[in-house]
Amino acid sequence: MNTKMIFAMIFSIFIAANTSLAKSVSDKVIAQVGPYKLTVDDFEKQVKTLPPQFQMAIASNKQFRESFLERWVQITLMALKAREMKLDQDPQVKKRLEDLKNALLAQEFSKRFIEDKVTISDEEVKAYYEKHKDQFTQREQVKARHILVKVPAGANEDAWKKAKKKALDIKARAEKGEDFAKLAKEFSDDPGTKDRGGELGYFGKGRMVPEFEKVAFSLEPGVISDPVKTIFGWHLIQVEDKKAAQVKPLEDVKSFVRQRALQEKKREMLEKLLADVEKKYSVKINKEVLDEIKIEPPRSSGMGGPHGFHGGGHGMPRGH
Repeated sequence: MNTKMIFAMIFSIFIAANTSLAKSVSDKVIAQVGPYKLTVDDFEKQVKTLPPQFQMAIASNKQFRESFLERWVQITLMALKAREMKLDQDPQVKKRLEDLKNALLAQEFSKRFIEDKVTISDEEVKAYYEKHKDQFTQREQVKARHILVKVPAGANEDAWKKAKKKALDIKARAEKGEDFAKLAKEFSDDPGTKDRGGELGYFGKGRMVPEFEKVAFSLEPGVISDPVKTIFGWHLIQVEDKKAAQVKPLEDVKSFVRQRALQEKKREMLEKLLADVEKKYSVKINKEVLDEIKIEPPRSSGMGGPHGFHGGGHGMPRGH
C-alpha cells in the first residue's frame, strides 16, 4: 500500500467520517486539529469502512496506522485552510460536496433498509438452486497431456512436413510402450507444460482452439491422437480421463447459492424501494444528451498479459 493509495483512502473516509465537534462515544483522543478530534471510536469506525485488505494492513502494520493518522491530520489541516479561504462556498465545490453527501446518504439508506434487514432462509436457498440449476452445471471435461512439435510462424510447407514426421516418430515410440509423459519432457516444445510431462489437467470446451478441442473430446482415455495441426505446430494428445456434464449437488455449492440468492433478494428489495420513491419524485432521463457526450478513453499501459494461453504454455491455446 503506497502513500498515494493511503492518501486517497483516508480522503474518502474523511468525507464520510463522523468526526465533528460533538463528543465521541470514546473519550480517548488520538489526535486533535483545531476543533476536530479523532477518537479511538472514530478511528475504529473509519477503519471498518475500508475494504478487507486495507483493514488487515492497518491492523497488522504500525506504519500504516501511523500513516493513516498522519494523513488524517494533513487532510483536516487542509480542510480548515480551505474553509478559511471560503472554498466551501465555491459553486463547483458545493456541487461536489452535495454529490458526496448524496452518495453517503444512499450508502447509509442501503445499509439500514437492505443490507441489515434482508436475510435468506434454507428454503429460499433451495428454491433458488432448483430454479437456476443451469448455473451450477459442470460441463463435460477431459484430462489430457500433449506434446507440441512447434512450427515457427511463416514456415514453409517443408518445415510443416518435417515437424509432422517428428511428431509421428514420437507417437510410434509411445505406442511401442514408452511413457508419454517422459517423451513430452524430452521432445515437447511447449515451455508451459514440458516439465510437467505435457500435463494440461482438466479442461472444458471453449478453453482450447477448435482443432485441438475437437480431437481431445473425441478421444477415449489412453488413446494417443494422430498429429493435430494448430497455429502453433503439431500436437500429439493423450486423454487420461473424462468427466461427463453433471449438476453439482446443492451441498457442494450451498454457500455460493446462498450468496447469489441473497444478492438477488437485495436487488429486488432495492428495486421495490426505488419504485416507491419514484412515485414521489419525478425522474427524467435524456439519453439523447448522454449519447452526445464524448469521453476520451484512458491510454493503455501496454502491459496486458498475452491472450489465448492458459498457464503460459504454447500447447494450451484457448478458443476465442
